[in-house]
Amino acid sequence: MKRVVVITGAARGIGLAIARRFAASGDHLVLNYFDTRDQLDEVIRTAEANGGDGITVQADISHPEAASGIIREAEGRYGRVDILVNNAGRLVSATVEQTTWAQWEQMISTNLGGTWACMQAVLPGMLARGQGRIINISSELGLIGFPTYAAYCASKGGVIALTKAVAKEVAPKGVLVNSVAPGPIETDMLINDTLEFNDETRASLPLRRFGKPDEIAAMVEALAGPAGDYMVGQIISPNGGAAI
Repeated sequence: MKRVVVITGAARGIGLAIARRFAASGDHLVLNYFDTRDQLDEVIRTAEANGGDGITVQADISHPEAASGIIREAEGRYGRVDILVNNAGRLVSATVEQTTWAQWEQMISTNLGGTWACMQAVLPGMLARGQGRIINISSELGLIGFPTYAAYCASKGGVIALTKAVAKEVAPKGVLVNSVAPGPIETDMLINDTLEFNDETRASLPLRRFGKPDEIAAMVEALAGPAGDYMVGQIISPNGGAAI
C-alpha cells in the first residue's frame, strides 16, 4: 500500500529534499508551501512516475486553523495520513536586545505552534488506526543554544521537548514520534538569513563542511521506514560534529 505523507515547508531546502525522497518511493504526497511552489510540480511528476501522486497546499502554519487544514486536505483526498513531517520553520538572527516581539512571536508560532497544530490535527486519525509516524524537524541549536539565535533556539528546543512528551503519550497506541535536529546545512535560509554561513564556522566543524539537505532527508526516510520501528522520542542530530 502506498503511504500518505504530509510534509510542511516542502518547497525549498530540507523540506524539498525530503519531498524528493518520498517521491522517489512513489508515495502519495501532500506538500505544504508558504509563498512559492516552483519546484513542487517536478516533485509530484516524480511521484507519479513511480506509481504515486501528490497535491500542494498553500498555508501559513503559524495559524492553527491553516495548519490543521493541511491535515484535513490530506485526509479528505486519501482518507488518512501515514507520515507527518513537520519541517516548516522560520529563523531570525539577532541579539536579544535587537529581537522584536513580532519576530519572537513569528518564530514561536511557526516553529513550535505550527508543529503542535499539525500534530494535534493528525493524531486522532493515527490513533484510531493504531499506527503512524511523526517526524519533527528541530535543530542542533535547540540542543546547545547559540548567540544571536535565542528566539530560534527557544522554538526548536520546544519542538524537542514536545517530541519527547508526545512520543511517550502515543507510542503505546502505535504512533511513533521522533525528531531530526540538523546542524548547519547548506540551504538558502542558512545562506541568506544567518551569520553562520562563513569560512570560520565551516572550519570549526570536525568534518570541515556544512551538511547537505539530502543528508537530513535520509534520516527522515529512515525514521519513516522499517529502520524506525523501535525509535521512540529520539532526537537524531546530523551536525558534522558541531554538538560534540
